Amino acid sequence: MDKLKRSLDYRYNTSRHHLTNNWRLHTPRAEPNSVAVGMIRRLLTHYLVLLPTPTTTSFVFSPHHRHHISTMPGHRRSARLQGQPPSTLTALPQKRSSSTTNDINDLGSMKVVQLRDMLKKRGLPVSGVKADLIERLTTSSSGATAASNKPKRTKAKSKTTSKSSSSTTDSYCLPRTREHQLQQQQSSSLLVIGVDEAGRGPLAGPVVAAAAIVPTDISGIIDSKKITKEEERERLYEELIGSPGIRYAVAVVSAERIDEINILQATLEGMRMAVEGVMGVRIISSGDDNVASAKRTEVSYIVTGGVGDDDDVAKATTTETTSYHALIDGNKIPKDMPCEAESMTKGDGREYSIGAASILAKVTRDRLMHEYDKMYPEYNLSQHKGYPTAAHMSAVSKFGASPIHRRTFAPLKHWEFDKNGKIIGDKKS
Repeated sequence: MDKLKRSLDYRYNTSRHHLTNNWRLHTPRAEPNSVAVGMIRRLLTHYLVLLPTPTTTSFVFSPHHRHHISTMPGHRRSARLQGQPPSTLTALPQKRSSSTTNDINDLGSMKVVQLRDMLKKRGLPVSGVKADLIERLTTSSSGATAASNKPKRTKAKSKTTSKSSSSTTDSYCLPRTREHQLQQQQSSSLLVIGVDEAGRGPLAGPVVAAAAIVPTDISGIIDSKKITKEEERERLYEELIGSPGIRYAVAVVSAERIDEINILQATLEGMRMAVEGVMGVRIISSGDDNVASAKRTEVSYIVTGGVGDDDDVAKATTTETTSYHALIDGNKIPKDMPCEAESMTKGDGREYSIGAASILAKVTRDRLMHEYDKMYPEYNLSQHKGYPTAAHMSAVSKFGASPIHRRTFAPLKHWEFDKNGKIIGDKKS
């Protein structure tokens, strides 16, 4: 065997040297010596058959004849030729055209390389002796057969319609986490008041604060800022004020009052007024005056609603010893509160009662801005609700400021106005 290998090595090197030199003598378009190529092909073919089957796979030869070797029987087309001596050449198994079942039956007669090739195709380890490879293939084949006999599980396609998705959203409401904690700590008869505001940022219109006691869970009560559709907020508002046992109050603080004491103090004042309205501490006018309207000229006022004295829920929940606790959205608590109170950052998205108050405040203010839009149509207040959009700022620059504009807000605070609200220039520093 050693003699044969040395003889083949010599014949291979001699032929390869002759072929390389012959190739260099030709023009770039000339073909290599077909006799030498045929001889080397026959030589490699016979030599590969005699060699034992090693575990590695590599091919050698001149890159000019890659296509000759790659098309030889028993070799992959993707084999690369790198000019190594024939002693390192190894044969790749031919692709078996028989089925997997026949391969399993003939495992004992197959070569190790063929067995490893089958394992690679199945993504199994290729290490070990021939007996280990056969056992591994047999086990995997029986497992695959058992798996194929099992009925396939198909995932049911979820048919989601807009109606079902909307019902899922509507069925959700904020939790009463803090409310239940307070009732457990103090008394089950404790009434928790949610407090929130709307309209701190606009250039025009009032700031509105609302306080509410809502015993009933209503689907869809979340932070009003996350309810993008105005008609959806209107629907929840009507559902809120019609729910059993509700008590609420809305305080409207005008732009005049905002300019007088600043927006923060005006907001805190409105929150305190709303809580006083819910608790009945502040005397509220009844009849036509108990309505939020753009026609009202008061600097600030309160509107209340909910259960009356003849309501069974009101009698059950309101007694002389009834205690209250206010949960206020934000990080500040108004002074002189008529009950215990605590602030809750981003409470309108965390606590049910605060989320309900945010909807009451937002809808009340939006309705007022629609009324103001009819009084001052040049500003298109019904669209932007008084916020400083580009269209709003353009209208202010053209028409000046209306009576409901906040003169202490930038950029209005930098301008001089005449008695009709027209801009006459910048303020002198």
